[in-house]
Amino acid sequence: MCEIVARKWDGIRKMACAAICLLVVTACERAPEPPTGPNVLLITLDTTRADRLSCYGYLERTSENLDRLAEQGVLFTRAITQAAVTPVSHASILTGQNPYTHGLRVMHGLTENRLRESCVTLAEVLRDAGYHCAAFVSAFPVSERFGVHQGFETFDADFILDSPAKIVSPAGVVNTSMNQRRADATTDRALAHLAACREPFFLWLHYFDPHDLKLRPPRAFLMEHARSAASAREQLRAMYDVEIRYMDQQIGRVFEHLEQSGRLDDTLIVVVADHGEGLGDHDWWTHGILYQEQIHAPLIFRGPSVPAGKKVDYLARTIDIMPTVLELAGLKRERFPPMEGHSLVPLWRDGATDPEYVAYADSINMLTYRTPVGSSDEKNDMLFGVIDGAWKYIHHALRPEESELYNLEDDPLELTNLRDAYPNQVTRLLTDLRSRNCIPKKPLGREQMSEDDLRRLRSLGYVP
Repeated sequence: MCEIVARKWDGIRKMACAAICLLVVTACERAPEPPTGPNVLLITLDTTRADRLSCYGYLERTSENLDRLAEQGVLFTRAITQAAVTPVSHASILTGQNPYTHGLRVMHGLTENRLRESCVTLAEVLRDAGYHCAAFVSAFPVSERFGVHQGFETFDADFILDSPAKIVSPAGVVNTSMNQRRADATTDRALAHLAACREPFFLWLHYFDPHDLKLRPPRAFLMEHARSAASAREQLRAMYDVEIRYMDQQIGRVFEHLEQSGRLDDTLIVVVADHGEGLGDHDWWTHGILYQEQIHAPLIFRGPSVPAGKKVDYLARTIDIMPTVLELAGLKRERFPPMEGHSLVPLWRDGATDPEYVAYADSINMLTYRTPVGSSDEKNDMLFGVIDGAWKYIHHALRPEESELYNLEDDPLELTNLRDAYPNQVTRLLTDLRSRNCIPKKPLGREQMSEDDLRRLRSLGYVP
């Protein structure tokens, strides 16, 4: 009897082992293949004007390492960022969506100040494809508070000194102050990570140096590169160049590490600014509005399948970065989330034709920005911009009589408002804006619209 029972249990054990083996084999057969695409390095330059980089024609040598990157890859001469506000712009870069779609519309505010969790970021797609995703950011406006950390296994913002309650006022106004770190500190963290990380990796590096003067380059660097200026305003512009040059030096350390470790040619590198800076143009010193010095962004690609030494003069948008990266990473189209951007790869192929993209940008917050020259930049309107070919229209939602139309080919500095001279162009571009449903039908952020403002919006058909 005992022998019969023993044989029975032995049979059961063999059947169980066979079932387990079958499950293991099946799981292995169904397991996704490891990714074979390149590593991806995304570098975002906060508050960096394209026209202050030497690879974009600036006479001062501010960007030696970025210049070399452009020579080895593709430089877009007409890239437009979708907002001149840090978290809003980054949300568009990381999702391929315009602000009115991804929902992060203001930095200063109590509502609409966070990326919707339902949005799918570049990090989430690459993570699900087998990439190891890490971010090293340099200032509070791209911290977890704004939701841009979605999808990153490592999200390094250890520089934050104060609690969010001290950084953000009860009214929702953000004061980054010293809650930022210099380019060398961010680069040190990133290099330590690169030395130990597995491949393929997606690494996002964010640099904040040109944004303000709270953290300056080391004294020795300042002594070597600072130049004398005739006025305080010129001194500020000169310091802006020094900050860019120092940031570029630290980015060069990252490129050097990739080259020495043998990974440079296996890495897709994308460099883009989130927005620019007024520096006194249009009587505006900070950022947050929609003139070209603030929304014309440097954009460079370098890596596998990217030709060297090519400039693309067609209009491009920062929402086009994510679909471009996904294509170059070799991901199948069915893995792409909903995006309003399109791949830029066709634009640098031989025989490429102008896809005639239309670029959108907005600026919702209404508040006074303190400037470093002792004045203030007062913004008391909601701005919505669209660029189609040579034409650019800036719609003032609350003061439509102040709206602006420019021909960027004839007037790249936007000095002559053609709104009254070309009413058909205004109508055409305003129709495009209305079709996007981009103008809020309720107050955003901390501001409350007056009845006067609401009446203006109703007269335009935006508010019921």
